[in-house]
Amino acid sequence: MERKEPILFELYPNLKDKVPWIPLLTNVPTPIERLTILEENLDMNGGEIYIKRDDKNHNIYGGNKLRKFEFIFGDAIKKRKKGIITLGGIGTNHGLASSIVCKNLDAPLKCELFLFPQPLTWHVQRSLLLFNYFGAKLHFGKGDITTFIKALLFQLIHPKFYFMFPGGSPLFGFGSSLGTIGFVNAICELKNQIDNKVIPEPDIIFVAGGSNGTSGGLVAGCKLLGLKTKVYIVAVYDDFISNPSAVKRNANKALKFLCKNDKSIPKIEVTEDDFGFITGYLGSEYGIKTIRSQNAVDTVYESEGKKRDFKLETTYTGKAMAGMFDFLKESENKSKKVLFWNTYNSNDLDKFLKETNFEFERLPRKFHIFFEKEIFQCWQITDCPNKLRVECPAYFNHEYRFWKVTECKLNDESKKKALNKLKKVIELEDS
Repeated sequence: MERKEPILFELYPNLKDKVPWIPLLTNVPTPIERLTILEENLDMNGGEIYIKRDDKNHNIYGGNKLRKFEFIFGDAIKKRKKGIITLGGIGTNHGLASSIVCKNLDAPLKCELFLFPQPLTWHVQRSLLLFNYFGAKLHFGKGDITTFIKALLFQLIHPKFYFMFPGGSPLFGFGSSLGTIGFVNAICELKNQIDNKVIPEPDIIFVAGGSNGTSGGLVAGCKLLGLKTKVYIVAVYDDFISNPSAVKRNANKALKFLCKNDKSIPKIEVTEDDFGFITGYLGSEYGIKTIRSQNAVDTVYESEGKKRDFKLETTYTGKAMAGMFDFLKESENKSKKVLFWNTYNSNDLDKFLKETNFEFERLPRKFHIFFEKEIFQCWQITDCPNKLRVECPAYFNHEYRFWKVTECKLNDESKKKALNKLKKVIELEDS
């Protein structure tokens, strides 16, 4: 059954014929679950903790990107574009989401990914293999600025391709607000759930802040709908990109866009008093694993994620959760109703990864260097027999620490060897 139009269009019908949109999400409204064990662990004093399960909003790849893509890809299709151009680090989740959506549209679009280096991990290698599996064409750049310029030049030469900014968000005030509108619509969805008593109105929403399209949309949506909820954004990117001014700018640009297309929408303006912005969780650079982030990932998985089938990761959601944990240590915050917005995909992609046979040679030659360094996965260290690895949850898993994923069936000597070696190479910053 085809999805009905966005709730935003129901509230403001004049937007329907003016704002492009296509249905992509397969599981909305996304569920909201109360995390009672986490409440006990954090010794909440009457407070409540909930999670918005955007990690399962699509049958192949969940997370925050597809809410943006419903509007961005709608615009690309309306303009009869042949493909999408976008960019990010070599392990970009945004790039993977773009690859998957382009391939799975009724009329597939080409996907041109421009990628720059980031710290090399197994997650990065997985992503590169999956980009290729889902049909993206890969371009390599030496740094984020040079890669951005290469992508822009490619678009100038190929005007039938649609340029999408990293994360699907405006950058320094440039670019479309359509991705941000996706999260204004998400707040409309949340408001319906509040009205239907799925959740009491939260005092606070916690979310990771990278390119600030997601956070800007949540802030704009709360102000537009008159919610008292305050969005707290935990910065997970360098401050020249992720900062309060960027959140405010993206929120207001989206609101102006909506007002321009529907005169019935009230003219309101977001200020920096309308949201909280938290720093200190990034680490030394984007993508670095930190002790606090890893601890948050582990704590949430052991207490709630394992039984509810979701997980966080150390680059975005783990850092946002670490920020939330520290916030809730303060006695005056323990009575708050808090909603954590899970922006990370929880769907299993291992079945697609296994179909690649780990044949990195199929990638453009410039990307082969990212497979020449040993990444120290457990099955590589132990030369795990194929009959064991193919049934083991640790095989092809993101997690380096196999003992956190499964009970290893190898003999004790092999397990001890892998355990000792991996503990030596796992690096977590004390940040």
